[in-house]
This record gives sequence, structure tokens and C-alpha cells, in this order.
Amino acid sequence: MSVVRQDGQWFYFCGIQPVFQHAEGDLRAFRMFTAQLCAQDACKQAEIIKAFGVSKSSVLRSVNKYREEGIDGFYKSRQARGAPVMTPKVVQQAQQLFAEGHSKAEVAREVDIPYDTLRKAIDQGRVELPDLLSDHHSDAGEATAPNSTVATTPVPSDKSTRSNEDRVAGEEMGVACTRPIERVFASLGKLPGGAPTQFESCRDVSYGGVLCALPALIENGLFRHLQATFPTLTGYYTTLHVILLLAYMALCRIRAVE
Repeated sequence: MSVVRQDGQWFYFCGIQPVFQHAEGDLRAFRMFTAQLCAQDACKQAEIIKAFGVSKSSVLRSVNKYREEGIDGFYKSRQARGAPVMTPKVVQQAQQLFAEGHSKAEVAREVDIPYDTLRKAIDQGRVELPDLLSDHHSDAGEATAPNSTVATTPVPSDKSTRSNEDRVAGEEMGVACTRPIERVFASLGKLPGGAPTQFESCRDVSYGGVLCALPALIENGLFRHLQATFPTLTGYYTTLHVILLLAYMALCRIRAVE
């Protein structure tokens, strides 16, 4: 099985024979067909997760729905909900998804409720967010005295936010070329120590688990021969940045350096 995205459409092939296609935003068709592939052992659930960057829980739900309800289960009209949209079951599902690191838009889509309904439930305290997120929902409009400092917990960025930042940067210097001032200094030779490393709070980090391997890599000598063996880079990236990137690429099984 192989898949190609072109002109807003996903095309699925078995060998060279096209077998299915759907619009890029057609989630029902996507979930139905990928669940069908998994249920018929045409591919593994892990392959769907890796190829499309979707969550494991989403794939599991789709496969279970296909096995229990078949294709029709994905195209049933949504049941009209009464007043109690945020039932205890929906609240529990939403909080579980937040705990797994999903964004509000993803949670609203997964539990099948309007985004504004979820946002209101959060503001009213009916849905509790993880600590890092709940701190963000304090009253941002509260006035503070001039020159006063308010201690706030950094709000973790999600994949959508970072993609937008990368896209905006592309309009000036190139896709994902953020921190333009430091890049300009580096191009003029005025950043001899390279760009300083910045640690930020992030969610939805693909293959984020490989970060846990860094202490083991260092203990086994990842940086032991940097000074003696490799040339010193004086641009935006330092030698340490490049070696660390290559190490993580190897952990992520990225075979082509390009």
C-alpha cells in the first residue's frame, strides 16, 4: 500500500493500482478507509499513525467502529444533542485527550462537540485542563500596575501553532527560519558562538520520546570528541547542534540525511 497527497486529495494505491481517494479534509472517508486497511490486515495501525501523524487513540477508535458498525458507522448523521452536551462521559473523554497532549480543536473533533462548547466548558470550570494549560486560562485581561511583573507559567505550543509560525517566517527568510535577527548576525559573521539554545514548553512533538535518550547518548560519548575531531562551525548552528541533530535523526530512523 502507498499513499500520495496532491491537489488537495489523498490517493491510495495497491501496487500501482489506485484503489481509493478522498479530499484532504474529509475525515470521515480517511478514518473509514484507514480503519478498513487495518481491519483487513493490509497495513498495521502503527503504519497509519506514522504515515499521517494521527494519534494512536484516534486510529483505535476508528478500527473499533469499523469492526462494530462497518462502513455505515462513519457516515451516520450526527444525533441531535439536547441541552446537556457536556455529559459526564464527554467531560471524561475530553480530559483524557487533554492529558494525552491534544489541542482544543482536536479534542472537540474527537468527542464530536462544537469548539465553542468545549471552550465555554473550560472557562466555566466544567472541564479541567492539565496544570500547564489551566494556568493559561486565568484572566488574561486583568489590569496590572505599570512596571509590575506577573509570574505566569509558559503556555506550551502545539503543532498547529508552530506550523503557523514556520509559515509566517517563510514569508521573510524561508520556511521555519525563525529568530531572523540572529540569522542575519550569523550571516555577517557576528555570531561566533552560534545561536544560543532555547528551551520551550511544547506539546504534540512528533517522536518526542527520543529526547529521553539524550542522557544515554552523552554517557556513551556522543560529545566526547567534538573539539578534537570536528571543525568548529561559526554560523547560526554550532558543531554540537549538528551532531545532536544527526544523533536524533538516527534514533528516528531517518535514513536520508537530506
